[in-house]
Amino acid sequence: MRYVPVLALVVALLTGACSSSGSPATSSPPVAKATTAAFDSSWSKVNLKTGAITRIPAGKTTSGSFYVVSPDHKKVAYNPCCSWETPALMANVDGTDVQKLTAGGLDGVGEAWSPDGSQLVYQQRDGSGDALGNLFLQNVATGRRTRVTNLGPKQWGWWFTFPSFSSDGKSVLYQLPKGPLANGDNRNWNLWSVPVTGGKPTLVRRNAGWGGYSPNGRWLAYLSPVRHDFTGGGLWIAGVHGGTPRALVRGGSLLWPRWSPNGTQIAYANGSDVYVADVATGSTRKVGRGAQPEWLNNHTLIVSGG
Repeated sequence: MRYVPVLALVVALLTGACSSSGSPATSSPPVAKATTAAFDSSWSKVNLKTGAITRIPAGKTTSGSFYVVSPDHKKVAYNPCCSWETPALMANVDGTDVQKLTAGGLDGVGEAWSPDGSQLVYQQRDGSGDALGNLFLQNVATGRRTRVTNLGPKQWGWWFTFPSFSSDGKSVLYQLPKGPLANGDNRNWNLWSVPVTGGKPTLVRRNAGWGGYSPNGRWLAYLSPVRHDFTGGGLWIAGVHGGTPRALVRGGSLLWPRWSPNGTQIAYANGSDVYVADVATGSTRKVGRGAQPEWLNNHTLIVSGG
């Protein structure tokens, strides 16, 4: 699959399917450093207190896309913009010391940091087709990559798994469709979890996708699937230990829900706009045009296409 610009990338993201067999973790040697720089002028910082929008400066040699800052604000994970390959990259926040995380010729998408910033998770796959690939962890200190899933070689159509860590950093949450592609539609999802050490995946929630745990580990936010579409039709909150789910947002074309660091808000995209929902009250507000919101801190978002 050819790489596409940031806003179109969301449209091209595909979900995959899960093997029921166990998947012991496997390790690979550290990967070589790249030479590109990180920052992309199509991304902006949005201050939710003041409403100010600040463009993120362009890099020295190439632009980037989809980037997310580590919890200590020292590192950034991102993808290079507008090239045939879409490897996962990591750099210092000033764009120096760029490292390529994915193996040669393979794409790496959906990067997310562990709560302590010691690891990154991403989906590594061959972008020339629709195979899922697998989820990999990258140890930031040692540079060692570890495969934690065994998703199989089948072609599944919609492949994007939207991985993220649990609040304690011991497992990875990801989305998969219910079954193989059938009549062009397998966009009803389930949420799964796998230990960071590898092993048999666990079904977390049926009829749910684009999931993420709250920072305190008590809640799961997810989107309810929409048939014939890759977006969600509602944003829901469910207790990790049971209880009746609560709808924060109903209707729309929802994508990319992300918890704020303090767990009081959830940012998400709805069509070509970015919104923030208050978890306690359910009130929502539009913060601007864009996609793929990521939190820099409790009052600042990084948004693409703003």
